[in-house]
Amino acid sequence: MNEPRFARLQQSLQQGFTLEPKAIFKEGWARINGAKMPLILAALGVAGFWLVLSQVTTRLVANPEEASWQLSLLGLLVSMGLAPMTAALDMMGIARSVDKPIRPNQIFNYFGSLVPLAAASLLMGILSAALMAVIQMLGLPAVLTMLPMLLLSVALMFTFPLILEKGFTPLQAIMTSLKLFSRQWLQLLAIQVFFILLFIVAILSLGIALIWVAPLFMVVKGIIYREVCGVEGETDHKDAGPNSDVHAAQPPSLNSSKDKFEA
Repeated sequence: MNEPRFARLQQSLQQGFTLEPKAIFKEGWARINGAKMPLILAALGVAGFWLVLSQVTTRLVANPEEASWQLSLLGLLVSMGLAPMTAALDMMGIARSVDKPIRPNQIFNYFGSLVPLAAASLLMGILSAALMAVIQMLGLPAVLTMLPMLLLSVALMFTFPLILEKGFTPLQAIMTSLKLFSRQWLQLLAIQVFFILLFIVAILSLGIALIWVAPLFMVVKGIIYREVCGVEGETDHKDAGPNSDVHAAQPPSLNSSKDKFEA
């Protein structure tokens, strides 16, 4: 990792990093202007594929109530198969964070990396299953089981982008993501919890607020990745970090001043 494109990542791993949630959210809010439509359509596309495949796999099991392990296995296979589309949502957020164009059909761009992404999805599934097994052995209440799973989810948030953007192997990406999380776990967890609350409010609003919350979530994740790992091809003013005046200002729209997209 001696190449210039790894400089920010090396610094974060060796010296740690700091995040300014207020500045990150402010920049994220500015960056969803003009980009909500492609981000929403991409998210709906991925969710639609998940829903269809989940329904198909459920019907493959004769007695779903008595075959939870079969459903879990099929669910893992679905996760592995759709890993390129899930990863594409992360990459769209990263692209938006560095002023690169985004389109809804970018969710199909990463099937060429199906093998490493599926392998990473498998490893993450194994980690989740192992953690769940430990939790069950300890006999923790259902409410307390959510926190370890949430921690693991946040700890692995950099995995897919590290594979696609940095060229890491699945195991390298997972280990690096865990190390980065350990450097600033409290702030990363706090941001995730805040988004969970936002999604709850959005659902209570009959889903209307999802028009803003879902794109904001994707872009904020992209900004965090940019600040922590660096992004190849990012413009010079991004090096100032989320506290700079540039970030406070609304960035130029990539898709004009209105929400539209290129097919």
